[in-house]
Amino acid sequence: MTELSYYLEQVLETLPEKEDRPFLNYAVKKAEKSNLLVIEAPTGYGKSAISQTIALRTLEEGFKCIVAFPLRSLLEDQLSKFRNMLSKLGHEERNVGVRYMHHPESKYLSRPISLTTVDTLSLTLFGIAPEDLEVALKYYDGTLTRSIGHYLFSRSMVLLSDIVLDEVHLLSDMTKSLNFLIALIWIMAGHGGRAIFMSATIPRALENLLKEEGKDVGLEFAKFSDEPDKNFLEERRSKKYELSLERLGDDKFERILGWLKEGRREGFRRSIVAFNTVSEAISFYELAKERLDIEKSKMLLVHSRFTGEDREKKRDKIDELKKSDEYVIVATQVIEAGVDISSDLFISDLAPASSLIQRLGRFLRYKEEKEGRIYLWHEVKEKGKYKEGEKYKGVYYLDLLERTLEFLENKSIRFHDPESYQPLLDSVYDQNSFSLNEKDIGEFISIQNTLENPDGAIEKFMECEGSFVREDVLVPAIPCSLWREGMTLKEIEGHLVPMSLSTIFGLKPMEELVVDEKDPNRALKITLDEKFWQNKKKVLRKVLSSKFIAFLVEGSYDEDLGLVVKRGEGSELL
Repeated sequence: MTELSYYLEQVLETLPEKEDRPFLNYAVKKAEKSNLLVIEAPTGYGKSAISQTIALRTLEEGFKCIVAFPLRSLLEDQLSKFRNMLSKLGHEERNVGVRYMHHPESKYLSRPISLTTVDTLSLTLFGIAPEDLEVALKYYDGTLTRSIGHYLFSRSMVLLSDIVLDEVHLLSDMTKSLNFLIALIWIMAGHGGRAIFMSATIPRALENLLKEEGKDVGLEFAKFSDEPDKNFLEERRSKKYELSLERLGDDKFERILGWLKEGRREGFRRSIVAFNTVSEAISFYELAKERLDIEKSKMLLVHSRFTGEDREKKRDKIDELKKSDEYVIVATQVIEAGVDISSDLFISDLAPASSLIQRLGRFLRYKEEKEGRIYLWHEVKEKGKYKEGEKYKGVYYLDLLERTLEFLENKSIRFHDPESYQPLLDSVYDQNSFSLNEKDIGEFISIQNTLENPDGAIEKFMECEGSFVREDVLVPAIPCSLWREGMTLKEIEGHLVPMSLSTIFGLKPMEELVVDEKDPNRALKITLDEKFWQNKKKVLRKVLSSKFIAFLVEGSYDEDLGLVVKRGEGSELL
């Protein structure tokens, strides 16, 4: 087998600007000697070249590779880069395929190179791939009248592949996903498989947990601090910028507009404004379009509630804006990863340390950028403080926000320098920030070790409320404004927007679209009653059915704003 460093050199030759990245060579050499490896390197260093390197070797030497991402935005961004790399090296682009909701290119993750989500990876690993999920549910109910079919094939597609998990720190946010990560490490070790886990932000407490859990199976680490790239650090440390921490109230949009205007007057004209919620991002974007003196073509809104086609257009627009000397991008957390854009003025709602570092990977990202300005704002809940256990804006745990804020108020930090931001990570996340459920881990491993029909897998899947890795499941929705009678399934698919199941529960839509049995190419609109929403398991079963297409939600949609939904009788933005 040819060494990975040979394939890394080929991958680097396909990049627009080849830069010397000695840590990448160090990391792939370590990957040669370790089947299980955690790679930690700063944002903007080019870690994705490692996953492309592993994929290229498996392709050229007749093996398989699966690259899994916690976020679909990461997957969609990387797909074009993988295909571009393969094309430049003389390989057919169809050697790489994607598999996630409504994108079944690589069924059962069977392509030589498969890009997928962690959700799909977990389902396939446990023998209930999305293609077989409804059949598995019938088996679970005792209503199956035929073979489960691809149970063992599904599992073998994962176990016979080299696996790369990108931005693995996102799997530490919840006990459920961290349980799966530990189980995956043990499962891959148990059959001699190869797996690489990559991240830019690994707190020391998480590193210690992974070392403890992986010590008996040979889990190793390749850390940037082990082999620091002095030229990279010198370039990053040469950047000059101010950081302002601000507490905002009801006038926050006016204050943010003021920062944008002031920054533009002083020459900082490539701006990103990051919000923690879709509703605030949409509202501010609409206001900024009215009040900022900038061409509308230089403004862009990015969040999760766009159709697949419009998400693609957003990525193309970002590539176009990168060539411009001015723009304003308003975004949510989707800006944190998988978006290759930079700014010299970055304005953001407060987020936990790990998320902030990832977001600010979009600030002075490129080598030629030297000066900029950062504003971080936070706010208290209207009419008092948040209650114990309540999440900041329903998104982030309050204790992590408070620790992040306390550190930033008392110590200076350079977000481009891992030696500077590591103390922030270690201050915010301690051993209590990461918890495991040994029972769940044991059950995951047991499921994988049982070569029988997937009783345990589907039972655990239902117990986990539809996901082995997430607290919330993404489900397809379609705004009423886009639906019309007689649409084909292909037309409907182009209008689907992902929404979390918890948001759907809050909206309680009273209509759904299902496949018309008389004409499988078209949809039927079915009315739902209030009782339907009282049984979460019933809702989950509905969503997992092959006949289900989407929920119809009250709201409007356009390619600029995305999905804007109504709640109850009012018009509150979500």
